[in-house]
Amino acid sequence: MEKEKKEKKFISLLSDTTFKHFFKIKDYKEFFNTIIKPIINMDINEFRLYDPELNSGNEKRDYRLDILLVSDKVDIVISIEMNQFPSEETKYRNRLYLYAALAKSLNSGEDIKKKQIIQINFNKEKNPYISKASYSVMDINTHKEIKDFKIHEVYLENYKGIRYNGDNKEETYLSLFTATSYEELREIAGDDKEALKIVDELERLGLDDNFGLAYDNEEMQKRMINTARNWGYDDGKVEGLEEGKKQEQITIAKNFLKDGIPIEVVSKNTGLNIEELKNLID
Repeated sequence: MEKEKKEKKFISLLSDTTFKHFFKIKDYKEFFNTIIKPIINMDINEFRLYDPELNSGNEKRDYRLDILLVSDKVDIVISIEMNQFPSEETKYRNRLYLYAALAKSLNSGEDIKKKQIIQINFNKEKNPYISKASYSVMDINTHKEIKDFKIHEVYLENYKGIRYNGDNKEETYLSLFTATSYEELREIAGDDKEALKIVDELERLGLDDNFGLAYDNEEMQKRMINTARNWGYDDGKVEGLEEGKKQEQITIAKNFLKDGIPIEVVSKNTGLNIEELKNLID
């Protein structure tokens, strides 16, 4: 009997998991430099990905920025947030995190140096007036600009529908973030080699069960956080979402166990312990 062809999962670029995967690979640095350099007027090839450990101490409500780029040559930290579910609440919390990062940027010792913080928000939303915006932050006490902190907003849906025409790489690459299928990705990329490399790798990842598990887990976590915030839940009420979250974890785990993913890998990415997963198998 001919083996059933495996279904290819669609993997979006607008994901922390996806961004991290590509940024760690040197071959894709030029893609990210094309979309980030015009925003900050700085080549990012010398920056590397850093996984921060800043957290609130409350694991259930912890909210951290997953993408920080740092350099050994310049005192600059670039924070990138992929906002699949953008809201004012989300942006506000992102900024709170960056304020904490800025406060902690003072190095101890005789030579005190401040790091410049640059935040870039890639928002899955449309702005009727502008496609990009840049902001400074003001000290509420002195009413002076905090020069070490800049915020840049990119409204990705403003780029939807753009296709590569041979002279619009930046706009084309941003348009890729809005795609919802591999067919649409290839239409956007046209014959641009850098864009096609991204699409080829996304299709490969769509067949990678381990990557798909991490991707699904991130999607689930972000949806739960976004739902809680949109409903105005406080700390106590958020506990009421835990059961729904657990059911989503179980659903994801069942699908991947069915596909033969090792139980240890499923446990690591869903938060379910080995005993719970064994019960699902039984």
